Amino acid sequence: MLIIIRFFLVLYALIAIGTGALAISEQYNPSIAPFTDNSHRFIAAIWASTGLAFLYVAWQPSEVALFRFLMIALFIGGVVRAVALVHYPPNTAIIAVILLELIPTPILWWMHANWLVDKGI
Repeated sequence: MLIIIRFFLVLYALIAIGTGALAISEQYNPSIAPFTDNSHRFIAAIWASTGLAFLYVAWQPSEVALFRFLMIALFIGGVVRAVALVHYPPNTAIIAVILLELIPTPILWWMHANWLVDKGI
């Protein structure tokens, strides 16, 4: 059970770090206001930091509060993305990301809770 939890945590970490690193390293776009560019880079740093948190929890699974926070954040992000689909036509990549946020997170929460019970934590 722990190997499945770790697999998804590392997967989420790689996605978040990759997304953050790409956005941080983008060239400055003068067509958008400096404030918007600066805000995008700030959010990218949050993404990358969240990826580090996923890696930390993957190797410290007894960090219950952080694990649950990350699962809640992912799930809420998936709900918000799904609701936003009313504004534009979905493509396969967006649907895949939404499903990756909505389906595994409650399952991982349940698996993690059972793992904690099994370990007596």
